Order: sequence, then structure tokens, then C-alpha cells
Amino acid sequence: MNRDIQSTDAPPVGLFGSVKNLAASLVSHLHTRLQLFATEFAEEKLRLTSLLFGAILALFFTFMTLVLAVLFVIAAYWDTPYRLHAVALLAVLFLTGAGISGSMVRAKLKSRPRLFEASLAELYKDRQQLNSP
Repeated sequence: MNRDIQSTDAPPVGLFGSVKNLAASLVSHLHTRLQLFATEFAEEKLRLTSLLFGAILALFFTFMTLVLAVLFVIAAYWDTPYRLHAVALLAVLFLTGAGISGSMVRAKLKSRPRLFEASLAELYKDRQQLNSP
């Protein structure tokens, strides 16, 4: 038992020890890169989910605006003027919601980062370090 503790604390000796250290370093390096990749993948999934929700919300408000616009035209032929004001106000509110949601979706689409940008940058740095003398 005492011998096992000493063997793990001592630096590896010889060719096999060096190969073992190299393999451990490579596995550790690969593990770090895969963690970064997984994090970026999760962020991209979250961004796409948010984008999809915003697009669905914008479509909902757009269709509600169309329905209320039709109701406005129908109500224009009724005798009571208060119905016109109520339907027009609701149509304007839904149209505003559609515009805000649509502009948020458009802004998210334009500002999307390059997929796996951080992972690619780290791999580029690694390649530069390996190629340097």
C-alpha cells in the first residue's frame, strides 16, 4: 500500500511515463475543448428556442391584427360608434405587439454570433502553439 502511494507521487520515468503524461495531457485538452463545444451548443440551442418563441409571438400578434381589422370593417357598418373605438384600439395594440416582436426577432437574426466561434478560436490558438518552434 505504501508502495502505491509513492508510485503515484513520483514523476514518471522513461519512455512509457512520458507517453502516459502526453496521453493524459491530450485527453485533458480534448476534455476542455469538448466542454467548450457543449457550452456553445447549449447557448445556440437556447438562442434558437428564444428566436422560435419570438417568431411565433409575432405571428400570433399579426394574425390577431388581421382578425381585428376585419372586425373593424364589419363594425364600421354598425350603428354604435363605441364599438369602432374599441376594435380599433385593440387592433392598434396587437399591431404594436407584432411590430415589437418582429423587430426583436429581426434583431436576433442579424446579431447572431458565428456558430462555435469560441471553440474555433481556441483550436486556432492550439494549432498556432503547436506550429511555433
